[in-house]
Parts: sequence; C-alpha cells; structure tokens
Amino acid sequence: MNDELPAQEERRRARSTREAGSAEFLYRSVKDEIRRRILTKVYPPGARIPSVDDLALEFGVSNITVRRAVRELAQGGLLSTRQGRGVFVSHQRRVERNLNFAHVIPFEQEMEASGVTASLHHLSLSLVPQTDEPFLSGVERPSRHFHKVERLLLADGEPVGFDTLWLPAWVASKLLDKLQGSFIVSQLPERGFHIEQVKFQIEATQIGEAHSSLLNIASGSPLLDIKFFPIGSKGKPILAGRMMTRADRFTYKFATPTAAKAA
Repeated sequence: MNDELPAQEERRRARSTREAGSAEFLYRSVKDEIRRRILTKVYPPGARIPSVDDLALEFGVSNITVRRAVRELAQGGLLSTRQGRGVFVSHQRRVERNLNFAHVIPFEQEMEASGVTASLHHLSLSLVPQTDEPFLSGVERPSRHFHKVERLLLADGEPVGFDTLWLPAWVASKLLDKLQGSFIVSQLPERGFHIEQVKFQIEATQIGEAHSSLLNIASGSPLLDIKFFPIGSKGKPILAGRMMTRADRFTYKFATPTAAKAA
C-alpha cells in the first residue's frame, strides 16, 4: 500500500499541471477573442461589452477566467470599467503630445490638433504648505503656502486625466480669474510671465481606488505622470504642475535640439 502513495501523488501532480495549463489556455483564448472583437470593431469604441456572466456562458468558461481577461485588457487600455454601469470599449483616438524643449505647444492646442476638444472640470482649490511636495522648495519666490488647483481633464467631455497646479501667492494673485476652468500655462506670457523653457519629469504610475471612478477606469490601470515646471528669467520655476493622464489616450513624443553643424 505504501508503494501506491508515490504513484497517487504523481497522478495528482500531473492532473494539477494539466488543469493549470488548461486554465491558462482558456484565459488566453478568451482574452485574445475579446481583443479581436475590439480591434475589428465587433465591439466598437464606446460600446458596452457583454456582462461577465454572458461571456462566461458564451465561451464555456468560469466567471473568474473572464474577469481575468477583462481586467488585463482594461489595464492595457482597451477596456474601461465604469462602476455600476459595466465594461466599455475605450475610445481609440489618442492625443499626441510633442515635448519640444525649444518650443512648447499649449496642451489644449495639441489636444485640438489630435481631433478632440479639451476642457477642464474644477475639483478643488486649497491652500497647502510648501512642505506639501518636495519640488515646491525650488519654485522662484516661494511662499509658506501655495494655491493648489485640482481639475479633471476632459477630451470631448470624457474624463482622461487630472491636472494639478501649485501656485505661489505672487503668481496666483495675477491669475485669480483663471484658477477655475482655464488652461493657465498657455496664458502666462500675456499675464506678464516670461518663460525661458519648461522642464518635464515623466513617470509611469497606476490609478488608485479613490480616483478610478473619476476617470471611469479600473483601479490599477496605467497612468502617465507628467510633472512640469515653467522656468522664468531667473532660472527657477515660477510654478509647479502635474498632469496624470490615461495611458490608453495619450502618446508623448520628444524632440531635442541638435548641435549646430560645423562651418
């Protein structure tokens, strides 16, 4: 009887391996088929896809398998989950941003050039201490408190990102009528601010549970995190900004100046 125990254990391991392989095959098959339907517009942009229960019944798999496939497609930007409403196909139109360090095109103009209408929805305006963010210490003529402006970025009325500005008091005083709903950076020159250049800091991050509902995407979905600093004539930032955008809706391109050719 003792001789049968190793054989039984071997059969159990082999069965587990087959089941795991089968589950992986089923998951990939479901994921690939849903992706195919999105790319061929069987599920067109903006459309709600069938429920998890309906897809599980159609494919003959478990709800867990379907949820895994949907979750990964959402993290890749093809689908977006809207709490209480279902899962929708993301709009495939992308905004192309060109970060040319010699010439900065206003953000809203680049969105318009990509065929979408840009707008902002005001979320909050508050006073925060300079210690709120480490990078605020480098701002020109910093004050003990900064005006923090938080807005929701919209493309054709659809939420696609968060726009946050930190303004020292002397800058905020010149922009008080623009703090709720206007793209501020592009208006700095006409308000008397001379901008020598704009520095960028670009990272990748994920959206948290607290903010995912604002962008109608699943928690954990990828975001592009862009911090920007308009540099004044004294070589220091006059304000600090942060743009966090959905990775499925934005592409960033870079152009750097080349060295002059030798005569």
